[in-house]
Amino acid sequence: MLNKGIVFIGGGNMAEGIIRGMVNNQVADSANIRVYDVIQERMDYLNDTYGVVPVTDIKAAVKGCDIIFIAVRPQDIESVSARIKDDITTDKVIVSICAGIDLKKLADLFGSQSRLARVMPNTLIEARHGFSGICIGENMGEEDKATVSAVFSAIGQTMFINESLFNAFTAYSCAGPAYIMYFINAMIDAGVQCGFSRKDAAAITLENMIGSSMMVTMTGKHPYQITDAMTSPAGVTIEGLYELNKTGFNGIVMSCVKKAVNKSF
Repeated sequence: MLNKGIVFIGGGNMAEGIIRGMVNNQVADSANIRVYDVIQERMDYLNDTYGVVPVTDIKAAVKGCDIIFIAVRPQDIESVSARIKDDITTDKVIVSICAGIDLKKLADLFGSQSRLARVMPNTLIEARHGFSGICIGENMGEEDKATVSAVFSAIGQTMFINESLFNAFTAYSCAGPAYIMYFINAMIDAGVQCGFSRKDAAAITLENMIGSSMMVTMTGKHPYQITDAMTSPAGVTIEGLYELNKTGFNGIVMSCVKKAVNKSF
């Protein structure tokens, strides 16, 4: 368990997800987590639900903590930094989950000597699967990296990435579940078309999705090695795969991701 004082500047849905993960998985004691939000009702809710400490004095909250989570709207970050910049010392770690605010901008706002991390949190918090992408500033040490990783490991996996890949990570990893949901829905519809109830079609599809992911993870094999073992000459499986190949399935998926990546810049 982290023996550090933590403050969240902003108590929205993503901040709540991180708090829930930390508290439920005993990464941090709720008594060591403070939350500042402009909406008092939101702070009261987080206090009632997770036992975190609401604070109304943002400067005092920052002074008494080791890790500062910046979880406000991008348009509000400049006003927030103006209020707390003088209270940020070089022993504090600043973690930003503000969309579109890069490390250079954070350094301009909070000081060039600040220990900074920019994070795109996992979007599958409830399932605790999926990755949070972490970019670290030049002043972050190995202990700082381990601390940030421990926090975000409470809501899934973590991956340290170069900031040049941050937008691509957003479009590929964080938006990725949306593309997979489309495929899941299509498979369920196909099951219904084959005569299964929607409930049974959903059960079969989800179990196959989970099992297929586990097979690749456990064996370390390329997906095509696994499908090769499933296809017999002139069989059922190869006939279905032929239709996917004929319609350009791989190209459609790659174009989908590429469009999203281009949009993220």
